[in-house]
Amino acid sequence: VPIYRIRRAIGERVERLEFSTWLFEMQSEDIFQLLESSVEDCTSDKLEDSVTTKLGKLRCYTKRIAN
Repeated sequence: VPIYRIRRAIGERVERLEFSTWLFEMQSEDIFQLLESSVEDCTSDKLEDSVTTKLGKLRCYTKRIAN
């Protein structure tokens, strides 16, 4: 699922930093996997609504890990 779609669905109910932190926590708990693929119809706002790791890697998609 494109991360920008999740962020936009949540809207202003959650601050950007909280949203990014939550995604990284879900990845560390093996609930989501954040993927590096580029966004379809890549625009600056879609990239801005994606997340960047501490190492500067852009993550645009998330995948739920089956348990």
